[in-house]
Amino acid sequence: MDTRKMEKITALVISTIVVGLSFFKVWDWQTVGIYAGSDIAGRVLYPFFHANILHASLNSWCLLSMVFIYDIGIWRLVLAYIIAVTIPVDTIECFIGEMTSPTVGLSGIVFVLFGSISFEVLRKQYYQLWMIFYLTAGFLFPHTNAILHLWCYMLGFLVALLNKPIIKKSHD
Repeated sequence: MDTRKMEKITALVISTIVVGLSFFKVWDWQTVGIYAGSDIAGRVLYPFFHANILHASLNSWCLLSMVFIYDIGIWRLVLAYIIAVTIPVDTIECFIGEMTSPTVGLSGIVFVLFGSISFEVLRKQYYQLWMIFYLTAGFLFPHTNAILHLWCYMLGFLVALLNKPIIKKSHD
């Protein structure tokens, strides 16, 4: 029996909700998005709402791929969600002024997970080069919250770094 059954079912349920919600028209993105000055509802809900079905499908596919391929436990999923919803949008907005329009999408959680597997991938340098490419590309596309992606990736990487086993070399 699969030991990570709960995590896989959780990812499937989240993905189903995300894709399902993408079929409904959101009349006011301010109520379900995160932005400078957003209320708690926007912070909690923004990962579940998406601009369109393609956006929802790509983010859901990334989440499912991460959970099914890597050892993503339920606590890592919860931590990724907490990191993604606690991005300091008010502070970042003071420096760059880009967080005034609402952001929605599961990509914050996905980028935390991307960062958190940094030391688990086999080809670490290759992986990091692709992550640099994806993060940089986010800054080139309009309506992409690249700051949120970068923030979430860096915190996921930090969590991975802090939880990396320390290898003690013996001096024989």
